[in-house]
Amino acid sequence: MNKHKGFGPVTLAAPLVALLLAAPSAQAATGSYTYVTTSGGPEFKVENPVSDTCLPLGDGAVRFSNDTTDTAFLYTTADCSDGWHLVGVGATWDAPTGVQAQAVRLGSTQ
Repeated sequence: MNKHKGFGPVTLAAPLVALLLAAPSAQAATGSYTYVTTSGGPEFKVENPVSDTCLPLGDGAVRFSNDTTDTAFLYTTADCSDGWHLVGVGATWDAPTGVQAQAVRLGSTQ
């Protein structure tokens, strides 16, 4: 005897499919960004980075060039929780003395 009338596989599958279809997918910015670390080491280049995601910048960046299709927001914390500087499409940011960017988020500040 079925104790769960009305909750067969078809009934449960429909809401699950609707939920999966409604889930947002990660979008990537087209292009690349490059940055130079605080040690003045080699330039790092990231191709087609994910948008709307906090992306750490290794040991910190003192120069950041945005050649993506998204606006870049640089943060002073690795978790994108504090302070930001806007770097437009095609623009380059050079850190003032004593400042470094720890992370970037492309596309929005949220």
